[in-house]
Amino acid sequence: MQKHFSITNAMRDKVADQLTVQAVAQHGPRIAADLAALNEQFWTKHCTAVEALPGLSKKHWSELIQAGAVTATAGCNPYYLKPRKDNDPYETQLVAVEKHYKAEARNSLVSKVLCSPAFEGVSRYLDRAPYHEHWVIALKSPSGSVPRLNGMNLITEPVQESLALLICSELAGVIDAAVAFRAQAMGVLQACRTSRQVEDLFPEAAKLLPQPAKNEKALAPTELAASVRNMLSQGVPPVAAQA
Repeated sequence: MQKHFSITNAMRDKVADQLTVQAVAQHGPRIAADLAALNEQFWTKHCTAVEALPGLSKKHWSELIQAGAVTATAGCNPYYLKPRKDNDPYETQLVAVEKHYKAEARNSLVSKVLCSPAFEGVSRYLDRAPYHEHWVIALKSPSGSVPRLNGMNLITEPVQESLALLICSELAGVIDAAVAFRAQAMGVLQACRTSRQVEDLFPEAAKLLPQPAKNEKALAPTELAASVRNMLSQGVPPVAAQA
């Protein structure tokens, strides 16, 4: 028969995080597929534009890059032109998930979700922005280094822009839902003081609780017991007898 035990806040936090990652896992592959499609479209368009330039036939790219005749790139953090009322649009980075100021618990949960196996295909196309540390879209060249073009980080293709903005919106929505779910899961766990109560109220969470180690006391060897008794009688450390 399993012995029940008291649960700690550390246990609650760990279980709530695991439940949250599990709850949003279904969205990872879908968003990853959209990101892979955006990545393919972006680099196909870029490579086509490079090859159309005089003297930049694709078969010569490797030697031109090695000779330093062209600047090479294998990645790009894209921007888009964000409309503004009564003003010209301005270049804006594609932020998939914002880092919230002074919200470390929330930001830590974002990292746990994005680093989970279900979101591996998503995190492959994300970087942390240098200053605000938002999670931004980062496209990776599937064929390695290619010649770089000035202004290549600005997406002007409507289909690519729409897909990129959709990805950002959906991923932000998943994170918002994850934060809300975790708060509710913690509400349930905080109402429980023992593993038995968790089993009765939230069996899915109970399966994630760490099992306490068995407290098995080994019998001390006879020699060790005799030594300890001897030290007890002489004092620790023993006082040298005076001549």
